[in-house]
Amino acid sequence: MDASVRTPLLHGQAGHADEGLPTPAAYGQVQDHPAFLRACHSPWRCLPQNALCWIRGGVVAYLTAVGAMILDYKLREKSPYSNWRVVFDFSIVTYSLLLIYHLVVLEYWLLRLSSLPYDMSSLRKQFYFTMFYTVTTVFTFMNTCLYWFVQLPHDDNGNAEPPKPQPSGGSHASSMYEQSLGFEMTRLEDINKGKPHGPFTEIFGEGWFKAFVIINLFLVSTVIALFEIFWLNSIKRPLAVGAHTLGVIFFAGLYLGWAAIGKIETGADAFYWLDQKVIGSREAVVAASIGFVILAPILYALMYGLIGMRESISRAAHSRRVAAAAEAAGH
Repeated sequence: MDASVRTPLLHGQAGHADEGLPTPAAYGQVQDHPAFLRACHSPWRCLPQNALCWIRGGVVAYLTAVGAMILDYKLREKSPYSNWRVVFDFSIVTYSLLLIYHLVVLEYWLLRLSSLPYDMSSLRKQFYFTMFYTVTTVFTFMNTCLYWFVQLPHDDNGNAEPPKPQPSGGSHASSMYEQSLGFEMTRLEDINKGKPHGPFTEIFGEGWFKAFVIINLFLVSTVIALFEIFWLNSIKRPLAVGAHTLGVIFFAGLYLGWAAIGKIETGADAFYWLDQKVIGSREAVVAASIGFVILAPILYALMYGLIGMRESISRAAHSRRVAAAAEAAGH
């Protein structure tokens, strides 16, 4: 077997200093480095392999600890349905994918550091890995968008209590008017006056633990996904854009099938817009489901653009270093 196939990561390779990898396809080669090799390398020189391993290990530890707290919260949450509903919850599915991705990459770095797999050039396996990474990231973005822009406004409207009649108060004029008419006036008073309003009611209205869970499920997870794109890996935009687009559409539809199974088994809907009684009609449920599926390729386009942005920035930084080195050598 060719020794170069099983050499340690980056052993004796310094041709592409900005990513710690030899010259990539962007600089003239047809075949780029395998995606699962790039998943273990940052595009920035300030993050060497050892530092990257510690950072990813910290991310895994954080996701694991917070995941246990999230699971505890979900299982203790008051619900008329079985606890098995948690298995079909989109936020739990998404969070689990994010944790599994980081575990896979960390395990790959730790166990294969000195001996890369002989089949790392397999295009099929690279496609499976990049598809897994893409679906994980897109689902994370979808989870955040659906909560902040769809679920949260609906929850706030649904939890709002109408004003209730209260005694009119101590106004002198109103007291004289009440005495002359022989009855006590009442007025509508907002019983939620003085409490947080808008999205803060749903997030911070029931103590710090619920707020902690919500923020981690629907905000911190996306921050970690963005940090992964810009700092923790150097995975390039896939050439098979169409296949990845169809892939995220397929997996979005597959999740809806999983949610339907959850409805049959537990009676709980994964989203309120999957409940015909809440949303009004079967046609509305179908339209909302189509919107869910369409959201997947839209957010994949966002992910694709973010990776392209990172590539442009890192390529420009590399070009500046090359120019500076050439200028210094000229003197």
